[in-house]
Amino acid sequence: MFGIRKVNLNRDLWILLSSILIIHVAAYLIVPIFPILLKTAKGLSPSEIGIVIGAGSLFIQLGSILAGIIGSRFGNHITIIIGNLSQAIALLGFGLTESFYLLVGFSALNGIGTGIYIPTIKAAITYVASEKNKTTAFSLRGVAAHGGAALSGLLVLLTATNFNFFISSIIYIILMIASWIFMPRDCGDQPCPTLTLTSYVGVFRDKSFLLFSVISACIWALHTQLGLLLPLRAEVILTNTSRIGIIWTISSVFVIITQPFVSKHFLEKHTHATSMFIGTIFLGIGITLIGWANSFYFLLLCALIFIVGEMFVMPVLDSVTSTIADPKLIGVYFSVANFASGIGAAIGNFGSGAMIDVYGIKAAFTPWIVIGVFAGILAVLLQLPSVKSLSK
Repeated sequence: MFGIRKVNLNRDLWILLSSILIIHVAAYLIVPIFPILLKTAKGLSPSEIGIVIGAGSLFIQLGSILAGIIGSRFGNHITIIIGNLSQAIALLGFGLTESFYLLVGFSALNGIGTGIYIPTIKAAITYVASEKNKTTAFSLRGVAAHGGAALSGLLVLLTATNFNFFISSIIYIILMIASWIFMPRDCGDQPCPTLTLTSYVGVFRDKSFLLFSVISACIWALHTQLGLLLPLRAEVILTNTSRIGIIWTISSVFVIITQPFVSKHFLEKHTHATSMFIGTIFLGIGITLIGWANSFYFLLLCALIFIVGEMFVMPVLDSVTSTIADPKLIGVYFSVANFASGIGAAIGNFGSGAMIDVYGIKAAFTPWIVIGVFAGILAVLLQLPSVKSLSK
């Protein structure tokens, strides 16, 4: 299928992938234009935009911890519904307020919901996918996610206003109802493990996993830059900012077509460390070039270069986490991994927002050079023996 070797898509996996597609339709009605809406509709400065977006990333950590605790007591089914409800309320709040502090609060709530949903859905995929198909299943997760983003990119052409918050909230509510009816109610073929706070203590004693989590946080600090910097750059060089959605649509269609081939012909044949190294280089190049972009097509090129990096990095991060993790604590490991990614994304957003406030989005190249150097250093670190040994 699309160049990927045959994988058993059982009913539960189909439901999980469908949920991922729908939630990305809701999310990407906002993501491509979120910084622009915060600037134009809510009147925020670049540093305030970075704080609002960063708050969501920061509170992913709390959601991640809650995901493991709630999931162990009530199962993935209820946990996913709680995540959807939190995001629905947050998006409704975004649409109703212009207060900076309330926007930070609703961003935090959205982060909690995201933090609950992401590790839970990843753990659920791990439970229903066979051991040999995990990397393939996570690649299909990427295809489903980008399918939703592609559809939303087209919808943004039709509506790119404050009303998008309300549409997105309605989609989350519909997904919550569908999850209640159709979502798997257990952890695959086995009961969900009983987890306590001591389970998290045990994970934080896993030095190999902690090192990998630090690397993951650095990658996410780089990865989060596209959603913040590309829209802000587009807002000052494009006359019609709704065209930003087309960039996400084209990039997502590109992933849908090429991700399975990348998975089959590279990810499954080379070490995870090699994949992360290549992916980080492309992520860094894609973001850095945004600083020189002066047209729609240049921005599109930057996004496509970035997306190539994402295709190499993201399925591998999930696969390594599932490999390192104790099978009995898979939900906790994904929660802590999401904790690390949220810390990295928050730092990335705070840092970029501050740099743009100081140097501007168009007038200086310093922010872009800083990001490029960071990506280069990270790529070098990924080649250290201690790091490569974690991700064979």
